[in-house]
Amino acid sequence: MAAGKLTTIVAIDVVGYSALAEADEEGALAAVGRLVERCTAAAAAHEGRIVNTAGDSVLMEFSTVAAGVQAAADLAANDDPPIRAGVHLGEVSELPSGDLLGHGVNVAARLQAQASAGAVLVSEDARRELRGPLARRLVSKGVIKLPKIDERIGVFELTSEDQAAGEVGADQSKARRLRLAAIGAAAVAAVVILAVLAWPMLTAPPATRVAVLSSAPQQDGALNELTTGVADDITLALNAMDVTPIDRAETAEGAREQRLDRARSLGAELAVESAAEESGEQIRLTMNVVRTSDRVTLWSSVFDGRAIELPGLRQRAAERSADVLTCGVRAVRTRPELASDVFTLLLRGCDAERDPARTQEARDTFAQVVERDPNFTYARAQLALSGARLSLEAPEATRSALRESARREAERAHDADPDIGESYVALSLLESRTNWNAREGLLRNGLERDAENATLNSAYSNLLDDLGRTAEALTFAQRGSALDPLSVWKRRNVAQLLAITGDTDQARDIIESMTAAYPADARHWWARMRIAFWSGRYDDAIALLYDPASQARSPRASACWRQAADALRREAATPRDVSNVQACARGGDLPAVQAVLMLSELGDLDGAFALARTTFVDERRGGHAALFAPAASAMRADPRFLLLMRDLGVLAHWHLSSDWPDFCETPGLPYACRDEASRLL
Repeated sequence: MAAGKLTTIVAIDVVGYSALAEADEEGALAAVGRLVERCTAAAAAHEGRIVNTAGDSVLMEFSTVAAGVQAAADLAANDDPPIRAGVHLGEVSELPSGDLLGHGVNVAARLQAQASAGAVLVSEDARRELRGPLARRLVSKGVIKLPKIDERIGVFELTSEDQAAGEVGADQSKARRLRLAAIGAAAVAAVVILAVLAWPMLTAPPATRVAVLSSAPQQDGALNELTTGVADDITLALNAMDVTPIDRAETAEGAREQRLDRARSLGAELAVESAAEESGEQIRLTMNVVRTSDRVTLWSSVFDGRAIELPGLRQRAAERSADVLTCGVRAVRTRPELASDVFTLLLRGCDAERDPARTQEARDTFAQVVERDPNFTYARAQLALSGARLSLEAPEATRSALRESARREAERAHDADPDIGESYVALSLLESRTNWNAREGLLRNGLERDAENATLNSAYSNLLDDLGRTAEALTFAQRGSALDPLSVWKRRNVAQLLAITGDTDQARDIIESMTAAYPADARHWWARMRIAFWSGRYDDAIALLYDPASQARSPRASACWRQAADALRREAATPRDVSNVQACARGGDLPAVQAVLMLSELGDLDGAFALARTTFVDERRGGHAALFAPAASAMRADPRFLLLMRDLGVLAHWHLSSDWPDFCETPGLPYACRDEASRLL
């Protein structure tokens, strides 16, 4: 069997084949024959191949996602016989016969089984690789659980070209598409439904449009590839925001002013520009966001990097530009007639807000926006959110005033417009950390009003993670990542939750793909390290520690990690192993959270509980969600675990809400969570 490879798999079958065969077996076989002929032609047209056929099913492979989706679309357009298809980009292994096996094949087949007659379902992994018209034809169907393989993935349905064109018409009004988060008291996952709603019987404003302008052609092919890649990434992000990007070919001709005017005539309120230049080994990429109505540059930023670091440069420029555009789109939708100086300040604040080191700058900038335009509710909600975040790390002397100010602004924003999710996130952050009921209630209410908000989905995921409801947390993390597809942080969070749920292979795949795409991003190292420890791959962890890119804080810290990995991969730990971990934790060379997990795995439960209580209860440090990881399974099997949860305020929430954590369903758990909670509370 050949080594694993990443490829595009298309699974197809005939709709209603069993009934057809029962009524007319000869006709059914003829229909399958016609389908195989069409598949053969589609494979030849799109440089693919038929992997195998079985009954009424055909499995195909393509070298690119675009080719696979286009082939599936061509096949679905012909209803003789009617088919359904699933498309996935995934890992497979190829047999000497040419047949394919593996997880990627299973996902494609499960997607096909979920598709309705004539439909093509595309996985989120495949969708990320699509650009241009095909990408714009994809409509989110939310996050679904695939049967038999116990996996939840984002799913998109391919609409017809006519439907896509109707949705992007600049002069057409359309009913607002909302996703309703059906969050029941005992729900294990959110069911996000895409629908055209009659309530509140109001017509939504025309679709927001943004022009992603082509940069001037460069002599250097690498620079062209850089600017084109950034434009493609931003287009992907705009699609996730339910924003209609204007095809770059529509605005490719003429001087800058002519291109902006053309974008405006096509209905674009905003345009994003990029320009790259090279000086020796250095590359400079300039990004601008421009309002087309007056050609005013609302935001501009310069990104510098070395020629050998183009993937990282692309990622930074695209992610930050998309963040700013998200903010600009929200402004256009909620405050169409916005003064240029106010708009410029808003985008500057949004740019700063995504960087934890610039939270104070963000708050100060949003305060200026609200001072100049007191009725700009979205800016007020952003002011509240930045103030709430700032208060979490503020000194005691200023914390109360910050919290009071942030709460006042959040309540004013909520009262003025309850459909802005940032105000709910701010109010949740301002609640006492252990007031889990109030915090969850706020975020649930926010999702009912602003289900498409990536910040809100991620905030709810973080809360559920802290409550041990990891399967639900993963659903909302995936939703937040789908809504903000360029966010490296959100994708890493999905990977870490996958590791906690036990799907370490998929978690590693996500992190490895991100590392390959952006090798200069040092943050991936820690994610790889955590996943290696959580999944018991200690040889991988040791290799990471010897990697020149190691992010261990010091040689002593690196030695502590190596000693722990060596101890954990042996069958039996020694008292010296335990003593080393404890000493490293006391010296700050091992993070306390990681040391708790290591002590649990080494069998020192007394030490693990003592350190956990000091860290999470006495010192009130965050990170206790790690206690729901596989590495802490021995702690969770000990009745002292619920005592610890009681003192964190979590047990009372579980008991009151009846939303119990995932581990309570663990086979062989030596106590019943509900009974033990009743006894302890």
